[in-house]
Amino acid sequence: MKIIEYYSPPTEKELSRKTLEEYEKMAKITNWGRKNPVKFAEIFFGTKLIDYQAYCFMKTWPVRFALWAECRGAGKDTLAGVYNMTRLMLIPNYAVYVSSNTYNQSVDSCNKLRDIALKRIPSFKSATDIFAREVDKTGTNSETGFLQAPTFRFRLYNNSRMEALSSNLEGIRGKRGAVWFNETAWKTAEEIAVVENFINVDTNFSTTTEKIILHYPKQMPLQILYTSSVGDVTYPFFEKYKTFYKKMLVGDSNYFCFDLNAYDILDHSTIDGKPIKSHLSREQIEKAIEEDPDAADMELFNKFRSGGGQNAVASMDDLIRNSVTRKPILYNDTGKRKFIFCYDPARNFHGSILTIFEVVNDEKVGFKLRLANVVSMVDVKSKNKTPLPMPQQLEIIKELMIRYNGERAAEWENIEFYIDAGAGGGGISAVADQLMKDWEDNFGGKHRGIIDPNHKQYETARKKYTNAAPIVHLIDPQGYKKIMFDAAEKMIKLNLIEFTNYDNKDYIVVQKEDGSFEVEKLTIEEEIALANMHLAKMQMSYMCRYDTAGGGVSYELAKDKKSKNDDMAYTIAEGAYALALMRRKDLITEKKKEIDYKNIPTFVNALSFDI
Repeated sequence: MKIIEYYSPPTEKELSRKTLEEYEKMAKITNWGRKNPVKFAEIFFGTKLIDYQAYCFMKTWPVRFALWAECRGAGKDTLAGVYNMTRLMLIPNYAVYVSSNTYNQSVDSCNKLRDIALKRIPSFKSATDIFAREVDKTGTNSETGFLQAPTFRFRLYNNSRMEALSSNLEGIRGKRGAVWFNETAWKTAEEIAVVENFINVDTNFSTTTEKIILHYPKQMPLQILYTSSVGDVTYPFFEKYKTFYKKMLVGDSNYFCFDLNAYDILDHSTIDGKPIKSHLSREQIEKAIEEDPDAADMELFNKFRSGGGQNAVASMDDLIRNSVTRKPILYNDTGKRKFIFCYDPARNFHGSILTIFEVVNDEKVGFKLRLANVVSMVDVKSKNKTPLPMPQQLEIIKELMIRYNGERAAEWENIEFYIDAGAGGGGISAVADQLMKDWEDNFGGKHRGIIDPNHKQYETARKKYTNAAPIVHLIDPQGYKKIMFDAAEKMIKLNLIEFTNYDNKDYIVVQKEDGSFEVEKLTIEEEIALANMHLAKMQMSYMCRYDTAGGGVSYELAKDKKSKNDDMAYTIAEGAYALALMRRKDLITEKKKEIDYKNIPTFVNALSFDI
């Protein structure tokens, strides 16, 4: 016959009545907080939520699978920070793992929770430090208990904890706990599958050698929370969005799907039912729509994009794999860096784009490219954002040539210049012809002109402009477009072109040599450069390879993007073509063997000077 007893935690000594009363009070508060988590966060953390945030919080609390598709600027990281603080505080022995596209982004997400706990969020004016006091500082070298290196993590006195996950899939397998996927829209199926297995454990399962059956308190089930603005339909986030929404509609209590766009925030921001001023303005929204309708649809209105699909020249997987978080390169700081300028000129309707790559000679793979900057020569004052007049574009080009050639370098030894020679953009007449002459900068410095040493139209000009540096390569778009995009497809798949990550903030989080992470503020020029570099990467993902009726191949934007410009993608392809030429030349050039004269064998036994 089995004896059933209820679990009573053993104690080393009898507790006083006052201590028991305190424990009873704490138990009541904890149980009340589990039933009223939004109110608990408001009272104890001082975080007053907007009504749509409170609704999202409360509907997420009891489910096992929740998804938030929220537009840029919705404050999903802040809401997730408050949510996870509440969950960790009210559930003992609860682990939350944070997974984003990069480890930097995971740390950035965790930092939002830390900033709320340390009262660093200006929008929470009544925030308290109660959560920060519960962070266990024992055995840490951190004053706050929030550890940064080598991994962001912290633990509470109730043994609940949070940890940021690295992007190394092999290194994170086997962990168990709840998961917060952030920026999920661009995570691959493999990445999601590895981390989703963290919750595949019954939190109430245990074994014992005791004969007496003890009834332990029921444990909270582990939860997965997916948060992101939307992305491409080819990624798992789109399928999860559809699945969660359908299951929620049919009444499955394990699922919750929340969709919040910019107009929801603009028109329906309330606190306790009373309208408040939205933190997004109509001017901001209209400006984003005007500047890039495609990006606005995706980032502000939660409309998933179709991308290039199977015909894409470069899949988003390839582009994300080759993207790192860093600042743009705005000048030649060492005087030894080598750069490639790729220019697609325009004056009327299309974009006029100058894309700049740094050439890297890697010991393992040879020559590769690092995207340094993307300059859009647009007249921001014009109604339709048309390109600047050509004289102004040429002035910008000359200034950038000086900046990227660097000091203590011969002109123009650190630059190669590729120019689209199509008649529509005036690549020859309006650009190359004007750059042959020597010129003077704004400070009176004299500089050499530049010329294409091989183009047939400059056979006579080469004899006249003998001082012009032969660094220009005029590219015929009709004859070379296929070759260039073939090169882009190959170079990107071989991981030979490095792009950047950017999420439209005024800072980035970078990893230092000691493994810790540091927030770096961006200048306005750096923000613009990173935004353009991100647009170039997205535009590249729209480019498709189509088979023609005659058995040939053409490269065009995806069919639903026909009305968009492809100028940025074109300059990326120019750079890829230049890289392919460099690698081919490096491959066929025989390196001279150095002779070690010290180890040359000798066949002379003796010398005799006798006559």
